[in-house]
Amino acid sequence: MMVGVKSLAHKRQYVHTMRQNVQTLKIKRRVMLALGWNDPRMLLAIGQYAREAGWHLETRQFFMETVPRNWRGEGLIVSCPQRADLRAFVRKQAPLQPTVLIGGNNPGICAVQVMEDNHAAGRLAALRFLERGHRNFAWFTTYGDTVAENRRDGFRETLAGAGFDCHLLERRGNQPVRWVAGQLRALPRPLACYALDDQLASELIEICVVNGWRVPEDIAVMGTGNIEVACECSHVPISSVDLAEGEIGRQAAAMLDRLMQGRKPPARPVVIQPRGVIVRQSTDCLALTDPALRKAVDYITGNMQRPLGMEEVATAAGVSRRTLYNMFRRDLLRTPAAFVLQVRFTRARELLAAPGRKVTEVATLCGFGTPRTMTRVFRRQEGLTAREWKKRNRT
Repeated sequence: MMVGVKSLAHKRQYVHTMRQNVQTLKIKRRVMLALGWNDPRMLLAIGQYAREAGWHLETRQFFMETVPRNWRGEGLIVSCPQRADLRAFVRKQAPLQPTVLIGGNNPGICAVQVMEDNHAAGRLAALRFLERGHRNFAWFTTYGDTVAENRRDGFRETLAGAGFDCHLLERRGNQPVRWVAGQLRALPRPLACYALDDQLASELIEICVVNGWRVPEDIAVMGTGNIEVACECSHVPISSVDLAEGEIGRQAAAMLDRLMQGRKPPARPVVIQPRGVIVRQSTDCLALTDPALRKAVDYITGNMQRPLGMEEVATAAGVSRRTLYNMFRRDLLRTPAAFVLQVRFTRARELLAAPGRKVTEVATLCGFGTPRTMTRVFRRQEGLTAREWKKRNRT
């Protein structure tokens, strides 16, 4: 008799639990990812938000490139697809539920847009090349969409503001790879070339390798996106503008959440600023043609562990202090003292990123004298102390 009661109680508890589970499944919002390009950082950020928000995230299209059939859901996160059938699906579905569009290209839908700042990406690439002393520039793309135009314009306008032109390598249609090689062959050296994305930057480096041109000594190459598998596995590791793809994904998911709650959409696109240029070997070379300036730079980099006076540097370069100042301002767009500080800061970042390096040790090795001095520089450059930067980078 007691066993029967116990079994009945268990049965009732089981039925109650199942009903709760069914109710939980019913109230989960169904959200689909329909992205025309894949970035693992973006998928991870959206997935983390979806898990915390309790969404059912439909990712089959993302992984299998299938066009969904009879989709019914509460939200849609899309980007501009290359395939015509997926574009048609996005255009049809976007008006039927809250939709967030990721990226600067629009497939012809009316939706809240969360996008990278492509103009700023081009500007950062130009500034990096200018800081390295480059005077000859090129832009490389195989696309002519809005994203490409904005990156190109940011690059060209920044160069024009510094008094320089930019050659356009815009390969279209059936133009072969040898067309690009022919264009590069006719351009002056050293050349700084900014590519639309990391894949095209890798293609550009391969063209250089095949033709015997050194990267970065003859042609420095920079990509966009900082996709590590593309940047690190190139013939020469690629410097790239980090567009903060993870943050774009998180902001897109948060925006969709607000829209699904019935909140008013913003009047303008949400624009996420790039994180900066991630420097690798493809741009890690100063483009210096003045022998005296080269001597000065080599002396600074070889003696940065100790205090350096500008009179000492000028003597090592065989010029007057005034001439030294003018050379740095003309070719590197900064004073000698600012260049010394930047060399020390860059080296400090490299050492702090390595495991086992203490802040006090790094401050000494880079010529800052004290950790307090180095921390002041990090606060000004990064908005963080040296210890905070080291912890964030390690994480």
